[in-house]
Formats: sequence, C-alpha cells, structure tokens
Amino acid sequence: MATLGQRLREEREKRGLSIEHLAAQTRIHADYFRAIEQDDTGSLPGGFFYRSFVRQYARLLELPESVYQPELDRSLESEIHDASSRGTALPDRQITVPRMPTGRSDPAEETRRWALRLGALILAVAACTGGVVMWQRWPLWTTSEQPMPEAPEPPPSQPAPSKSAPAAAQDTAPQEIQPPAATPAQTEAVPQPESPAAVAPPAQPSGPVRVILRATELTWVGVWQGQKMLFADVIHPGETRGFGSEDRLRVRLGNAGGVTVEWNGRIIPPAGPRGQVRMLDFWADGYALVQPPAPKSDAPPAQPESPGN
Repeated sequence: MATLGQRLREEREKRGLSIEHLAAQTRIHADYFRAIEQDDTGSLPGGFFYRSFVRQYARLLELPESVYQPELDRSLESEIHDASSRGTALPDRQITVPRMPTGRSDPAEETRRWALRLGALILAVAACTGGVVMWQRWPLWTTSEQPMPEAPEPPPSQPAPSKSAPAAAQDTAPQEIQPPAATPAQTEAVPQPESPAAVAPPAQPSGPVRVILRATELTWVGVWQGQKMLFADVIHPGETRGFGSEDRLRVRLGNAGGVTVEWNGRIIPPAGPRGQVRMLDFWADGYALVQPPAPKSDAPPAQPESPGN
C-alpha cells in the first residue's frame, strides 16, 4: 500500500508540477516537499510543521481531505504519546496558589483609608494654594521694601514769555500760571505755589510722561490718556502701579493722602489730605492740580445800597 508521501508525488507528477513550482507558490523550502514525498518526517522542523506542509501540498493538488487527514491524525496521536512517555525537567511539587481577593474589606478599615486619602488631598491643595499666593505677592513685597528714591534736582524753569509775543498766544492757557524762576535754594524740590496750578505745562508738551503710584493706604485710582481710560480700580497698601504716555496723563485719586506720586523720576508733594479726592494732570515738563468747578449759587445777587440810605 502506497504511503501518503508516495501518493502526493504521484498526484504531482500527473499534473506536471515540479517541486520548485510548489515551493514558489507556498514559499516553503523545496527540501521540505522532498522530505514529505520520501516520508522523512525527521528532516522537518516538527510534527506541527509536517501537518501544516502536508495540508498546503494537498490543497495545491486539489486532493480531498479524506486522502491525507487519517495520516495527519496518526501523526498527532504519535506525537502526543511520545510527549507523555518522556519525563519533564520540572520538579514534581505542589504549587500553592493564593486565594483571589474578593474586593470586600472591613468597613472601618475602608473608612480610615478614605479619611487618610482625603486629608492628604486637602494638604496638597493647601500647599499649592499657598505657593500660588506667595508667588503673586512676592513682587509687591519686594517693591514695598525698596527705599524711596531721593528727589532729583528739577530742570531749569521755562523762560518768561517775551513782551513782544502776540496776545493770542497768551490767551491759549488763561487758567495756567507760569512757575517762578528757579533759584539755587529751590533746587532740592519742586515748588508748589498756593495757586491751583502747581507747575504750569508748556504750550506744546513734548517727551514721554511717566507716573508711578505707590499706595500707603487703600485708595481708588483712575488714570486717563486723553479720552481713553487706562486704569480704574482700588489699589491696596504696598501696591505699585506705573503708567506712561507720550503726551498727557490725568490721574484721579480717591484718597489723596494715601498715595505717593512719582512723576518722571521725581517724588511730588501730596496732592491733598487723607480721604480727599484730587485730580492731577501730568505733562513731560510739568504737572497741575485740577480744581473742581465752583458750585453755582441759586441765591440772587445782592443789591448795592444807595448812598442816601
């Protein structure tokens, strides 16, 4: 009776196929097909590969499964029998497997664990919050601890207008008062006359304007650049706010005595007492205290007395 390898070779030769053709179709080495036709299973990598190669060989030849399946079953049984007869290299000992956790625990123990986790979470959140607050407050602390700069010498005052200047030029600022000429004894601070205008601005302001506000008390501050509002908020003691403009700045203080004002690197005198509202205009070459308009009186004007009465 012909073996399975002999029957496969006869069917291949009937169809005129070569072993090299089968190897190219299945990408299996030609030596393995020769070993199958010669029933040399020892030249194959193992029983699993032998059965796999035989199935692919038979399917290429279009043979029914009944031709090769009995031989494959016998090969599998023989491999199982040989494996059971051989001893194993592993020691014969009993392996104890721990019990799987059921997920249930003591309610008191579980409550204690959750309390510890919650406490750790609260401590972590508190530490992060404290770090953020210190990081935000650090610039304010460092700014408040710096000493106030000394007032530099004021620039020379503007020359008095010439008598030959046209009258139209003198009417451009009717409410402004020119500052007096600076003397050697007045070089330490900017003079502040009793008139509303502390320092008269020039006719045509030039140069940048820099104003720095340092709060010593809780104060509301509003800053305008022309018609544009730059800032309107409450500043707390120790806070510092700086503003700049190329033309003019107007500053409104809700607590004039609670703010130190620095104009172009120069500390100016307080604009007013504590709790009073004051408004200041700053230019590159001067500043002025803006007086509120006088209230209108509803009483009729007093009639002059006649000389005979």
